Amino acid sequence: MMETVGAKCGMCGAKAAVTIDDTAWNKFQLREGLVQNLFPDLSLQEREVVMGARNGFGYFCGPCWDKMFAEIDEE
Repeated sequence: MMETVGAKCGMCGAKAAVTIDDTAWNKFQLREGLVQNLFPDLSLQEREVVMGARNGFGYFCGPCWDKMFAEIDEE
C-alpha cells in the first residue's frame, strides 16, 4: 500500500508531500534502514521530505537550502 507523508520547510513554511510505500515508511520510522536504501526511486529533495516527516522538525526546500549554503559554495 502507499502512504502520503509531508513536511514543512523550516525557513519559508512551504509544504511538500511525497507518496511512498508504507512498508518502507514503517521500516524507516523504526530506523531499520537508510532513506536512500528504503526509497531508492525518490529524488534527493523527496528524501528530505521523508526525513522531515519522520523527525517532526521539517525540512529545507530547495531555494532555502541554496540560501543556507550559498556562503559555503562561494568559498
